[in-house]
Amino acid sequence: MSCYLRFCGDELDVKELIETLRLNPSKVWEKGLPRFKSNPKRLNKHSGFNLLVSDTELNNFEKQKKEAIEYLSINKELLSSIIKYKGIDGGDLDFGIEWRNVAVQCDNFPPVLIRLAGQIGLGLELSQYEPPDDEEDET
Repeated sequence: MSCYLRFCGDELDVKELIETLRLNPSKVWEKGLPRFKSNPKRLNKHSGFNLLVSDTELNNFEKQKKEAIEYLSINKELLSSIIKYKGIDGGDLDFGIEWRNVAVQCDNFPPVLIRLAGQIGLGLELSQYEPPDDEEDET
């Protein structure tokens, strides 16, 4: 995981939106279709898609934020069009970061990122992931 923009809606025609705005999403899902191939009985509750903002590693939150600011600045008009598109219920900028196994983990967003996200109408989200096991070299 890295940093993604996630847009969704209960009444969203996701294929139409992607074609109309000529988007290249990293993931697409449709309401009523299986959420996972491994569990076809669990269905998507809404339609939506993800756009990759930063493919920086989980342990480099600072770089993810910098790349997100650049992405939002460059694509502000397009993202504003997406958030206003018929059927869109909302959008979130989701940062995948590494859980650091400390007593208190504090991570923050700079004002410029908050301002840009707010102007577009996006929420901010932190998804924390357990760090990968460090494999020791046995040579």
